[in-house]
Amino acid sequence: MTTIPTFEQLNNAIIADLQAQYGVSISTTGKVFLRILAAVQAARLKLLYLVLANVQKNIAPDTAESESIGGTLERFGRIKLGRNPFPAQAAQYQIEIKGSIGAIIKSQVTFKSDDSSLSPGILYILDNPHTLTATTNYITVRALTAGIAGKQNFGDTLTVTSPIALVNSSASITSTIVQPLSAESIEEYRLEVLASYRKEPQGGAVTDYILWSQDVQGVSKIYPYAKSGFPNQVNLYVEANAVDSTDGKGTPSLLMLNEVASVVNNDPDTTVPVLERGRKPLTVIVNYLPVTIKTVDVEIPSFAGPTTTIVAGILNALKTSIAQIRPFIDGYDTLSEKNDVLDINKIISIIISQQPGAAFASPVLKINGVIVSTFQFTFGDIPYLNSVTYP
Repeated sequence: MTTIPTFEQLNNAIIADLQAQYGVSISTTGKVFLRILAAVQAARLKLLYLVLANVQKNIAPDTAESESIGGTLERFGRIKLGRNPFPAQAAQYQIEIKGSIGAIIKSQVTFKSDDSSLSPGILYILDNPHTLTATTNYITVRALTAGIAGKQNFGDTLTVTSPIALVNSSASITSTIVQPLSAESIEEYRLEVLASYRKEPQGGAVTDYILWSQDVQGVSKIYPYAKSGFPNQVNLYVEANAVDSTDGKGTPSLLMLNEVASVVNNDPDTTVPVLERGRKPLTVIVNYLPVTIKTVDVEIPSFAGPTTTIVAGILNALKTSIAQIRPFIDGYDTLSEKNDVLDINKIISIIISQQPGAAFASPVLKINGVIVSTFQFTFGDIPYLNSVTYP
C-alpha cells in the first residue's frame, strides 16, 4: 500500500529540490515566491497521492471499499458471487384472527404489535385481501420494518390499527413464514467474496458445500463432515450470524436449515437453465444440522486490583478472541490459520495482552460446566463465552 507523505514532507522536499536546482537558499521570512510555489505544488501532489492510494486500495477485494463511498467491493462480488450484499429481510408471520364467517379483511390493513410482544410498536401489513371462511382464520402479514427489529415470538399479539367489521381487533402469531434477517455487513460480504476467489468448486467436495451455502442470508459458517460409518452421507453443521440466530449464540432456525438444503440441492439463480442448476451429487445424503453451542466459563481465583475498567476490558478481549475459535475444516481452511483449540495458556495470554503486568492466579476453564485444561472444537461445536468471574 502506498505510504502517503504529509503536506509538510512534500513541501520541504520541493523546497529542497528548488534550492539544489538553483543553488540558492530560499529565505524563510517575507513574501518569497518560491516558497508559495512549493506550497501550491505540495497541495496538488498531496491530492494525487490520495487518489493513487484510493485506486490502489480498490484494485483487490481484500482492501476495496463499498460502492457507497466510491469503492469497488460490490463489483468484485457481482462478478464472483453474482450478487450484492444481502439487504435486511422483513419478517412474515402467520397470525390467528377471529370473526364472523363472510367478514372481509381488505388488503393493506395494518396490525401493530402490542407492548407485551418481543418487539412492540412494529407495524405489519396484509398484502392480499382475505374472507373469513370460519370463525377462526389464519392470514399472513409482513413487517413494514425490515430486519430483526420486526422479530416476534410465537404467541405474541397484534392489534389491528383500524376497526374491521365483524372481525376481532386482536390477533396472535402462530408461526413464522419468513424469518427476519439483518442486512449483511460490508465486512461479512468481503469475507464471502474472498472465499469465492480463494476456493474453487470441485463437484461435491468440502469446499462446494461451503460455497453453495453463501447463497443463504444469515448463515455465518458451514462445517461439512463425512458421517462416520456412512460413506455416502454428509453431516452439514450450520452456524447463523449471532443477530440472526435463535439464541444470539449462532444456532440457526429450522427455516434457515431448510434454505441451506435448498441451495445445496439447486442453484437459486433462476436465470440459469433448470438442467444446469443441480449441485449436490445424486448419491450423497446430506444431514442438515445446527451447530452445538459449548458454553465457556472462566474463573480467575485471584486478581490484584481489578477495577471496573480492567474487568470490562478483559471480558471484551476474551469475547473477541473466543468468538474467533472455530472447528478446522480439512480441505478448506488454511492450516496456518487453524484456530480450534481453547486452553488455559490462551486465556492467560489474552489477559496479559489486555492488562500487561497483571498479577493473577491461573484461571479455571469450564466447557459446559466441566473443568478442562484444553478443549478442541470439532464437528460443529462452537464456543460461547458465558461468564468471567473473580471469586
